[in-house]
Amino acid sequence: MKRFINSLGIGLMLAFAMLLSRPVDAQPGVGVSINFQTFYDELSPYGEWIDYPEYGYTWRPRVGTDFRPYATNGSWAYTADNDWMWNSGYDWGWAPFHYGRWFQDPYYGWLWVPGYEWSPAWVSWRGGGDYYGWAPIRPGINISIGFGGYNPPYDYWTFAPCRYMTSIHIGRYYYPYRNNVTIFNRTTIINNYNYGSRGGNYRGGRNSYYTNGPRRGDVERYTGRINAVTVRNSDRPGRATVSRNAVSVYRPAVSRNDNRSTYAPRDVQRYDRNSVASRGTDRSGRNIDVRSNSRDNDSRDYRVNSSPRREDAIRTDRSNEDRGVANRQESSRRFGNDADRNNQRNEQTMQRNNEMRERQQQMQRSQENRSSTDRSAEMRQRNEAVQQQRSAEMRQRNEGMQQQRSEAMRQQREARVQQEQSRMESQQRSVQQPQRQYESRSREMQVQRQESAPRMERQAPSRSFESRSSAPSRSMGGGEGRGSRGGGESRGRGR
Repeated sequence: MKRFINSLGIGLMLAFAMLLSRPVDAQPGVGVSINFQTFYDELSPYGEWIDYPEYGYTWRPRVGTDFRPYATNGSWAYTADNDWMWNSGYDWGWAPFHYGRWFQDPYYGWLWVPGYEWSPAWVSWRGGGDYYGWAPIRPGINISIGFGGYNPPYDYWTFAPCRYMTSIHIGRYYYPYRNNVTIFNRTTIINNYNYGSRGGNYRGGRNSYYTNGPRRGDVERYTGRINAVTVRNSDRPGRATVSRNAVSVYRPAVSRNDNRSTYAPRDVQRYDRNSVASRGTDRSGRNIDVRSNSRDNDSRDYRVNSSPRREDAIRTDRSNEDRGVANRQESSRRFGNDADRNNQRNEQTMQRNNEMRERQQQMQRSQENRSSTDRSAEMRQRNEAVQQQRSAEMRQRNEGMQQQRSEAMRQQREARVQQEQSRMESQQRSVQQPQRQYESRSREMQVQRQESAPRMERQAPSRSFESRSSAPSRSMGGGEGRGSRGGGESRGRGR
């Protein structure tokens, strides 16, 4: 019995351990909640926290000077539950692009203010023609039925061609930011927003309005069919992971029950516009590491101790913070008015600068057109000169080829005449050769006759004697007959 009880206990303990060791499912879980201290701790390695007069603790990422929220190192993913969600490539992108808001300070650049609600992207949308654009929503702007009247400043906007909305490399196709005013006037606001989360996969938090962006059917006219992905919950902070049909992102609920003033970053910089301006920073101010002293003129400790007794140190410093709340609120009001005026002035100056740029561009275009006409005239002249030169060269080549042909024909005629003459001469030789042989033979025969003539003369007497001696014999025989005949005749005649 004891063995059975012991084995049963061991089995229950193993089952309980296995349940504890199982990974949390991607669907909504229980107890997954964070507070602002999580933002402070998780984002400190990637940037600096600045005590901003109007918004309190704000965060500036440690990135390049060309950084723009919802534009740099990321792309848009169309989800089945939340429509267009910004998929950031940064390890810290789970927080600043889905909680809180971004704004641009003329001295520090882009700063992020933490928030409680999760959204696929806290941006405003515009569309028209071949343009889709989006811009970060500044803090304090409530997304509701009247949200359509809100327009972020011109330099907040990022515009891209409609056909690249689903591209993971959409950052390669952004229109130049100097054209924002022109494109802004050609587009209209997209009033497509939603309340809460349709799919129910968001773990905790309150429902709130957020913008959905352009409708799926409108985008598919430019990009073709869009395959929607499912948003899954990740269990730890970090970069979103994308698979074929799903994207996993860390999106816990942010607790509202805790007192926000009890949390603070371990390392905080004092907002000092004069120190930034005196160091010669640009408008973005991202390359300047502005670090204040551990205590300012009011003897307030901005660098909170990171020891395990941090909470006690914060409580001891809370009284000093309470005394400075009124001054901070008053300064924030004044700064807010100044900031609004500065924003208006900045917008006006940007409009003027954009107008000046457009005028300069028009002048450049006119100059380019003039230069292009001049270049075209020069090119025509060059082409005409080249054509004339080529025609002259062709004429010279043709004349040379004609001369060569005539010379070749003349040589051919001469060769033919020479061949004919040689053929005639050969024929004459063939005719004259027998005659010459005959003449040579006749000459030889004459020579032989001449040579043989003295011998004949020398041999002539013997031949004459023989002829004489032989003649009577022949004449005797014949003479007898002849004589008999003659004698008889003579006798007969005598008779």
